[in-house]
Amino acid sequence: MYNSEVMQQTLGYRSCPNQFQEKWLDWLIDEAHKQGMQVHAYFEKGIKIDKNSPIYDLATSRRWIVPGVDKTYVGIDHYVLDVQIPEVASLFKNILVEFVQKYPNIDAVQWDDYLGYYAELPGKIDRTSNLTNLLQEMITAMKQANSTVSFDICHHNPYWAKRYFAADWQNWNVDRVFIQAYNEANFQEELNYAKNYAGIAITDRQLHRLKELVDNQAIKSILVFPLSGKPEETASSLKSLTQNNK
Repeated sequence: MYNSEVMQQTLGYRSCPNQFQEKWLDWLIDEAHKQGMQVHAYFEKGIKIDKNSPIYDLATSRRWIVPGVDKTYVGIDHYVLDVQIPEVASLFKNILVEFVQKYPNIDAVQWDDYLGYYAELPGKIDRTSNLTNLLQEMITAMKQANSTVSFDICHHNPYWAKRYFAADWQNWNVDRVFIQAYNEANFQEELNYAKNYAGIAITDRQLHRLKELVDNQAIKSILVFPLSGKPEETASSLKSLTQNNK
């Protein structure tokens, strides 16, 4: 959303279409730190795009996309960029370095399960090592550019991530891991994983889980994702629940 020289050089424009004003992020970081809060930059889409992406046509014409459609999430067709292509790998590494240099006081960057290749993509191709190599290079480059920034991920448990998404994040050298527990059917199993990492992530449809998570001394932190697409309402509900449960 911010003006990026890397995007300009690689894609031909400085940012995705938006009404964002660059000074807003500087103000946000400054005010948050005054209030004793951290600011984490969320690189949500990872290596996936959809047909509404501003770079879909460009990525298609340059053959940056691996064959097939990623149907990890019902109702959303994603197309996954091939990080084995040097130009694609450089884009992600360079934009991450640019960001932590442009905003040196950011506390962390966070990526999620969109760093992954869905196992149901056509062909029996193991892309695990390619993704691991990219993440190791990205994190090393980021730390060299700004050693104070934490590289975090919110991903599936290590078995599922590696088995079904080629995401062997245990070997990526990340700083903190938050286990996604969006699936109610496997919630207790995911909870057991989360106890061994930085925390757990739930959606706004799972706020009934909040009290048990807060009361669980083994859970170090809780991320709440506004799956409804209404973050203000999610924040309001969360505030209400935490105040009522004091």
